[in-house]
Amino acid sequence: MKFAALVLTAGLVAPLTATAFDYPTLDRVDAVLTCMQENGGQNIDNLQRCSCQIDMLMQQVDYDVFTEARTYEIYKQMPGDKGGIFRDNPRAKELIGKLDAARAEAKKRCFVGGVRQQNAPHVPPKKIAAPQ
Repeated sequence: MKFAALVLTAGLVAPLTATAFDYPTLDRVDAVLTCMQENGGQNIDNLQRCSCQIDMLMQQVDYDVFTEARTYEIYKQMPGDKGGIFRDNPRAKELIGKLDAARAEAKKRCFVGGVRQQNAPHVPPKKIAAPQ
């Protein structure tokens, strides 16, 4: 009986734990919006491509590495000695290199930065008559 209760409890708790390759929603949304801004703005093509890109990154880089690399990326732009801590750090170069490689692969596989199709057939909107 105790074993059955233990198995049932483990089965209920296991889905609630996050894996190392599962990013919080806020970080996913931030990555998608940033990608869309860098690639021509918010449109359905960019939404699909940039969503694909973060999904690919999640498969290649665990969340702890992602956040540490992003921290180095952001703060290395700080001027002077304060930014030097982030620019001249060997670990920073290693993690940013890993993240850049994952991004390049994801961009290639998800067609990020591609040109939006301009010659798609135009479908005029249907006119709906107002009820009388």
